[in-house]
Amino acid sequence: MKKIYTFAIALLFGALIQAQTVVTFDDLTLQPDSFWNGSDLSGGFSLQGAYFVNYYDTSYGGYWSGGFAYSNMVDSVTAGYTNGYSVMAGYAYSGNNFAIANPGTFNTTYIKFDSLMQVEGLYVTNSTYAYISMRDGDYFAKKFGGTSGDDPDWFKLTIFGYNEGNLTDSVEFYLADYRFSDNSQDYILKDWQFVSLTTLGNLDSLVFGLSSSDVGSYGMNTPAFFCMDNMTFSVTGETVIDDLQAVSVYPNPFSDRITIDSDEKINHITILNVNGNIIKQINSNDVGNISINVSDLSSGIYFINIVTDKHSYIRRLVK
Repeated sequence: MKKIYTFAIALLFGALIQAQTVVTFDDLTLQPDSFWNGSDLSGGFSLQGAYFVNYYDTSYGGYWSGGFAYSNMVDSVTAGYTNGYSVMAGYAYSGNNFAIANPGTFNTTYIKFDSLMQVEGLYVTNSTYAYISMRDGDYFAKKFGGTSGDDPDWFKLTIFGYNEGNLTDSVEFYLADYRFSDNSQDYILKDWQFVSLTTLGNLDSLVFGLSSSDVGSYGMNTPAFFCMDNMTFSVTGETVIDDLQAVSVYPNPFSDRITIDSDEKINHITILNVNGNIIKQINSNDVGNISINVSDLSSGIYFINIVTDKHSYIRRLVK
């Protein structure tokens, strides 16, 4: 699966900015330390042109059976399914609210857009329930790494892009990975991490799946939950001329380092070569001056994509 930016060649004609939407889930109303799980039987919720499906089963007193919920619960200590709506990081990526996904076996967990979109990416991390289950083991699931710490366990999120029912591509991201020969590199994700989805191209829906090395007779034993925040997307073809004063990148041409100046909070930086291949990705949460070491890049033409909390900026660079 080749990871390329489909719009890279178009960038050769100048600096452009895509009109961009960032879904933060803070437009959804919640009381402090609470959640919404679809018990109103609405079947989902909509935010800024994106519909998040929800499945709620009314049997056995009622329970959330799949799709998306949203929450502001940050209990990172309590283990078990009774703490199923908390984020292990202890905070939303931005604001107070975040989404929780439950891609179960029997329902399709998806986001449907009201028009053709290009999705820049989104932030993900583990729920407290899944994190502690993997770290310590529980009645249903094993402790990742086993008693020796050498078991090559993993917990993987796969995101599929679709356009009119046709698969565009997929992106894999490990929420936990114990396959390293050096056990000190093993990890269970605790902090928010950006997952780039630009390789999925133009799409009208996203489908989410979880898989794990810990599988039993009835399917995956690892709790099938992850948390999500700050999904960034833009309507395909909706571009405007960039304000070159909003974000500056210098020197250009560059040698060993580049500096980015912005009055907006920078969330994510991606450097691509002229073929659209991703060379370097950097997560950020800074406003102002950011310096990046680019001494390892060979001579040539590059593009830098700077995603802020308001816009997505593209600059052409030369080394």
